[in-house]
Amino acid sequence: MYLTLALPALNRNTSAALPETVLPSLNKMMRFGVHTATPARPSEFYGRFLWRGSLLENAKSALGISPNRAAVFASPVWQQMGMHHMDMLGGSDIQIEAHEAETLCGGLNGFLQDDGWHFSPLRPDLWLALLPEQPNWQAAPVLDVLGRIDGSIRAEGGGNRAWLQKQTEIQMWLHAHPLNAERAAARAPAINGVWLWRDMAGGQSGAPFLGSSSPWAQFYPGSRTDAPYDFNAWLEMVREHGRPVSDGLLFLDDLAVTLHTDDAWAYKDILESWEQRWFAPLWQALQQGRLNGLTIATDGEKGGSLTLKPKAARAFWKKKKVFAGSLGG
Repeated sequence: MYLTLALPALNRNTSAALPETVLPSLNKMMRFGVHTATPARPSEFYGRFLWRGSLLENAKSALGISPNRAAVFASPVWQQMGMHHMDMLGGSDIQIEAHEAETLCGGLNGFLQDDGWHFSPLRPDLWLALLPEQPNWQAAPVLDVLGRIDGSIRAEGGGNRAWLQKQTEIQMWLHAHPLNAERAAARAPAINGVWLWRDMAGGQSGAPFLGSSSPWAQFYPGSRTDAPYDFNAWLEMVREHGRPVSDGLLFLDDLAVTLHTDDAWAYKDILESWEQRWFAPLWQALQQGRLNGLTIATDGEKGGSLTLKPKAARAFWKKKKVFAGSLGG
């Protein structure tokens, strides 16, 4: 079996120092693997692995909406403006629940009824907004604006002012909503905004057997299962699949929230857990010839892939490397 391990946010893409992280097996993979630099925005990376074609068309089909109906995505968020930046966390980051999404979408339908807008939750962290006509603006997908961003980021196109006005109206409506008082009492971040955006393209064509618990995998075109706890659990899932698996794909996005929140210690903890559950057993499987090959891929400005062949450690002359927040060393 050839395995791809897709790990969004593996690269920190920051000059800030990271806590010392003990990753001996990942360091060996970096030493003996072949690194290829492939910068990718999160939306490009997720789309490359998790769905095929237009995400918006997939969403319309799932909700029984005509493909010709004007619609955009509305992502509920927590946001906070700084002097020259904006911090934003997505719905999964702040753990929006299904009943909260239903309540807010129902309320927005009444609030914006005269404008002809209608909201439906595709899932708690991602809603679909039906519009009376096709918008003439373009905005970055929500995956590309989470975390700390330039506070001047806006939609582009002739309708960018209408986009900003609608986002502002919704933000003001959310500010006074009783649901946010309940969240505040529970010490949960407020749902104080939405990010309106058009679509994301997916390029998954091979559809290897997928293991992932990412909500973005809901339209995966092939067979899939939840993310396994470790490599042994993955092998058991492959056996239970019932059909030969020549290629496997593990898409683990646990690190994404640590990037959005700039939590370097949570990042360290996850990586050191993965060292035991994934990197060490995968390295052993490669050396024993139980894997035909392994690719570790990530996104970001310094994104790319690390490709390893079985028994790669025979190239003993290669210089040692230490992971310090970048797969490329």
